[in-house]
Amino acid sequence: MDSEFGFLINPLKGDFLGVSIIPLSDHANRLKAIQKDSNRDGFYYPPQIASYSVDLITNKRKDKVERSEKPATVFFLPSSHQISIQNPICKDGEKGTDEALIVFLLAYIYGTRLMPSQWKFDGRVPIKPVNNIYITSATSLHFIEHVYTWWKTLNESQRIKFVNILYVFNRARSLEWDWDAFLHQYMVFDALYNFHLEFKPYLKELKPTHKMRFNILCDAYSLFNEDLINRIYNARNNLFHEAMWVKSTIGFGSPDGDAYQLPRYLSELNSQIICGITGYKNKYTRLPWWTWQTLEFDKII
Repeated sequence: MDSEFGFLINPLKGDFLGVSIIPLSDHANRLKAIQKDSNRDGFYYPPQIASYSVDLITNKRKDKVERSEKPATVFFLPSSHQISIQNPICKDGEKGTDEALIVFLLAYIYGTRLMPSQWKFDGRVPIKPVNNIYITSATSLHFIEHVYTWWKTLNESQRIKFVNILYVFNRARSLEWDWDAFLHQYMVFDALYNFHLEFKPYLKELKPTHKMRFNILCDAYSLFNEDLINRIYNARNNLFHEAMWVKSTIGFGSPDGDAYQLPRYLSELNSQIICGITGYKNKYTRLPWWTWQTLEFDKII
């Protein structure tokens, strides 16, 4: 199967396990157009749309309806790459496809949001990387090859769950409100815990609290930071049980001047768990997720 996806600013090219990824021939021109239409903050925002009257005989568009302009709820972005997959493991009609896995993995590793060409975006889309990862093209292809090999050993339900985790993780990057991004990242964390149970079923007997889930995952992947875990856990309780964002009404800021950092911390924690849960245990998975410095995503030997 041959299809396209975008928009990845890196002109990545590579082959592995019957998968071929190549940038489109006019990738440079497409990139210039995307950057021209993007905001200086590094995001591409939904285009403006409007309603038009239609000629009932010819079915052709006529005049624009007055005061009908609004940002598009969903929209397409131009493609940047072509992807070809020989002998995909997914069956027709299966929700989590081979293509979706690879495209979402690329978005995960390059700090953006990508979609197969037939999928629509919603909300703003990061064009500049929003993660703190440095990775070479060779390492990114090696990582995706590893994950694709591992993913094909899973059953259908597990494959769908993992693709969905990547989708929500990447979608959180489009959100503007701190509390909204945090909520999505917490959903990812909870989904990662339940996915972890697929391989450690004995943990189900513990019936752990949400706080214990942090302890279990952080211990499993050597990522523990007690102070930050407590802050994230308390913010979760405040949001879920009181509909407040760190002791404040949603949308009105927070008395905690560092509350805006919590979605980023949780995102970086999730990022390292995602990498570790696939078995790609490189140095990156053991680096402090609470740092704001750029972390090298290295190749396992």
